[in-house]
Amino acid sequence: MFFEALILGIIIGYVRKGRISRLSYVYFSYRPLIFISALFYLGIIVINLGLYNYDSSLYSLFLISSIIFSGLFIVANLNIKFMFVPLIGITLNLLSFLANGFKFTLSPELAEQIYGTGIVELLNNEKLLFFTSSDSANLSFLGTIIPIGNWFLVSIGDIIVALGVVLVVQGIISDKYIQSRSRITFSKNIFK
Repeated sequence: MFFEALILGIIIGYVRKGRISRLSYVYFSYRPLIFISALFYLGIIVINLGLYNYDSSLYSLFLISSIIFSGLFIVANLNIKFMFVPLIGITLNLLSFLANGFKFTLSPELAEQIYGTGIVELLNNEKLLFFTSSDSANLSFLGTIIPIGNWFLVSIGDIIVALGVVLVVQGIISDKYIQSRSRITFSKNIFK
């Protein structure tokens, strides 16, 4: 979803007569934080592939670490226009995750619609490792998973983060005052 938001931000910025090259002119503070976050997220993907024991608390640790490092990167770059929007989305996701014992909320109706009837019984009996029923969850409105089609699930926080990525990217691309730091121009009259 975030890759699609990045592409959409580039398209909107380009339509607004922006230049894609302006993305390379922006200086992001504390860049290693986003790379560390990406490594933790890659660890989550490896765990989801079944290459690690699900009974371990490593999944929750990696997920929280990924969210925290992403949040720190965003806080360090709040001087960039619209950067506060993804921070709101990440905060909502983290609050929902922490309030529900390191689980995501999922409504039984959506679980049945997307995964079938067998999953609803597992969800209601708290047998799903990473999900809890939205009927009994704390702050369930924050973590409510919304289906997009029959295969893609997002929360309200994810939608806000994606919207923030679109706003940040299109804002950078269409900002006419962002110039290359390495380009020096001289007036024609300077040497007369």
